[in-house]
Amino acid sequence: MFDLEKAIKEWKLNLRKNPGYEDGDIEELESHLLDEIEHLQKEGLSIEEAFLKALNEIGEANSVGTEFYKTRSIKNTATPPWQQKAWIPSLLPNYMKIGFRNLYRDSGNSFINIFGLSMALICCIVIFSYVRQELTFDNFHENPDQIYRLTFQEINRPGARHFATTSPPMGPALLETYPEVEEVVRFRFVDSNIIQHEDMQFYEYDVAYADSSFLTMFNFPLKQGNANTALDEINSVILTSEMAEKYFGEENPIGKSLTLDNITTLTVTGVLAPIQQNTHLKFDCIISFHSFSAPPGYPVTVESWGWVSFYTYVRLRDGTKPEELEAKFKDFLVTNMGSDVGENRILHLQPLSEVYLNSDLQNASTNLLTGNRGYILGMSAVAAFLLLIACFNFMNLSTAQSIRRGKEVGVRKTLGARRSGLVRQFLGESILMAFLSVILAIIFVIPFSRFVSSLLGMELGIYIEDFRFIVPVFLVIGLLLGIISGLYPALVMSSFKPTKVLKGDFFRKKSSFDIRTVLVVAQFSIAILLITGSFIIREQIQFIQQRDLGFEQDQIVVLHMDGRELTRRYDLIRQQIQSNPNVINAGMGGGLLDGDNGSVPIFSRDAEDEEGYPMNIYGAHFGYFETMGIEFIKGRGFNESYSTDATSGIILNEAAAAVFGWDDPIGKHIQVDQITEGQIIGVTRNFNFASLHREIQPLVMYIPPTNMENLFVRVRPGNANTILTSLEQTWQEAVPDFPFHFRFLDEHLDEMYQADQRFFKLVTAFTILTILIACLGLYGLISYFILQRTKEIGIRKVLGASVLQIAFLLSKKFIFLVAIANLIAWPATWYLMQNWMQNFAYQIDVNLFVYLISGLIALGIAWLTMSYKSIKAALMNPVKSLKSE
Repeated sequence: MFDLEKAIKEWKLNLRKNPGYEDGDIEELESHLLDEIEHLQKEGLSIEEAFLKALNEIGEANSVGTEFYKTRSIKNTATPPWQQKAWIPSLLPNYMKIGFRNLYRDSGNSFINIFGLSMALICCIVIFSYVRQELTFDNFHENPDQIYRLTFQEINRPGARHFATTSPPMGPALLETYPEVEEVVRFRFVDSNIIQHEDMQFYEYDVAYADSSFLTMFNFPLKQGNANTALDEINSVILTSEMAEKYFGEENPIGKSLTLDNITTLTVTGVLAPIQQNTHLKFDCIISFHSFSAPPGYPVTVESWGWVSFYTYVRLRDGTKPEELEAKFKDFLVTNMGSDVGENRILHLQPLSEVYLNSDLQNASTNLLTGNRGYILGMSAVAAFLLLIACFNFMNLSTAQSIRRGKEVGVRKTLGARRSGLVRQFLGESILMAFLSVILAIIFVIPFSRFVSSLLGMELGIYIEDFRFIVPVFLVIGLLLGIISGLYPALVMSSFKPTKVLKGDFFRKKSSFDIRTVLVVAQFSIAILLITGSFIIREQIQFIQQRDLGFEQDQIVVLHMDGRELTRRYDLIRQQIQSNPNVINAGMGGGLLDGDNGSVPIFSRDAEDEEGYPMNIYGAHFGYFETMGIEFIKGRGFNESYSTDATSGIILNEAAAAVFGWDDPIGKHIQVDQITEGQIIGVTRNFNFASLHREIQPLVMYIPPTNMENLFVRVRPGNANTILTSLEQTWQEAVPDFPFHFRFLDEHLDEMYQADQRFFKLVTAFTILTILIACLGLYGLISYFILQRTKEIGIRKVLGASVLQIAFLLSKKFIFLVAIANLIAWPATWYLMQNWMQNFAYQIDVNLFVYLISGLIALGIAWLTMSYKSIKAALMNPVKSLKSE
């Protein structure tokens, strides 16, 4: 049954919601409506039909309301104010003025908020620069996606290895066999690197041999010389601009001569333009590969397919699919190296873009720059954590600040402010604060990046073109963050009824769980994760630096002996050095025990299995094992009393002996690459001759006839400067025509872990910043919490509560939140650190004590943060507390 009176009442209520109607207008419309209904009923319509038709004739409520407003407006406005767009330009100055006024009024919290967010954004920019630099290695070459490094992998055997190097004949054979291969470059660092020009003589450590196609495959342009012919001739050499200036000054070096190892005369045929920093190929000069030959007496030659010590780069023709070419390599290995090798070895094409970051392959030279994908992911995670914490902190403080303005909201609503207007005001102020943070971040990012660069000892370049990407991204972040952090308090505050807001009733909330609580737990979970991670990283790095490597590294001075002439005079040099009263022992050896050893196939002559096993080889002379303190478990070291030791003596480590399965290898015969045969005279206990990121590999040691690189000298404890001066005098007496160059072995071994040290420094620095920002968020939340309970604090003091009781009452909730954060952070930290430590072959056993200490540190920092506000609130005069609301 249609109720006309009820229908008219609902219609009038709907009209009153429209600002265009006044009471008189509604009464006039109601009278007109009733008259029209009466008229339509006389025409035979039902009461309901008459009502609906009469309403339709009056018109749409909003349109009629607008017309009524125009009759009362002094200026005939086309659009009433409530229908105009909210973000009109005339309101922007008002929003800005109120926003800056509120920032100034609550300058302390505003500074904390802006500072926290801007620091997080600065750190994100710096980390972005680091990550971008790491990910863009070698991308400046022409068509880098067509360039690959050839790698060599063992299969079908325990402990199979993957080598970054291949043999010297392999590249040219690929070029000849497969039309898909457009270009090949072989690349190997020089064993002898004394470079001389007239009276100048220096040790150069980044000297390499390369094929003539090096300059056409890679984008290293020459500023002098012809790239197509510069490396065609034997003994031709191209120099970097820095090396050319070092030896020739302002002179034109083209056609000039340099002497290598006092034997080989090199002719300069080109000078490179300044080299891009982000290339894994680190060199000062390149010598034509036509000049390369194995040192006299070396157990392999440049034609040896088993000499796996050369980097081989290939450029594939456009359209070639690398996986299809790889499938053909098995037949290639069978044809050139035999069916046994073809069944147990495979060749891979490693994209050039992956070479720098995939540096865990065997035989990867320390001369090449290497990165770590795990550290990139780690730093990206740190940046994400920092930004998250800063956002959480920003939201917490924004909420706390907005709560203080409850009465302002009540007054505004009482005076007719609409909810949409209040939401826009809060959003505008939040976005303003976020944009101020972005602006400060952009201003201070360059000075901060320089500080981080000096801290890490590496260049973090932030360039003008970077800001074309950084500025828009951060403006979007600022806008989104301003909207998200401002929307929550805006919607909540604008939804309260004015009467409750003015009474302070909006503070009272029965539930102790809200979004701010979640944000604080999230903040401290991330902070505890980073604190615990920093401790574990520090312990792991200390472990690898202090671990017993199986040889003595302290009090060892390494004198550079590279060069055939120095090797020829070894007996004289060693005799003179050992006569020095500061010297305990001395012995010549190959590399600096940093893993940069060649790998060749080793064959057993005392076993039925004729398969060769690729093993590291290392040159060591008389006195070396005694000097280094390397322990023998079977047999003996090289001894001058045995004349055959210098020609056929072989020493294995435990890992090499295990490969052959010998219980007693003494007296067994092995062959190096089917060229040089020797007899095993000793087996050493395994010692780490490479980074602790890798497990100990099989090692074969022998006395090469020439070209060992270093003289290891054990010195007595004493003043380092005095000992070095004494050694230099002895050196000059023995070989005055060669420069004296030394390094301390322990310092060199520490250099292997520079990347780990940098990662630890970065994580530690950003962990401290994360804790600071998390504490700022906690400070904001406890400020809000205390503001809610100010009157309660006053009442408790009046009733006799002590300061400590009140401080504990205010703090216990947050101590509980930090405890929950520990429970969340610990499993996450364990998982992430277990993954990180997979980078190391030798790992620490993480003690639960580390987690407890991290948790206690977080609790202590949180307590100190809360104590200031809690005690200050507890000390407040109860009279002021009771008046506060």
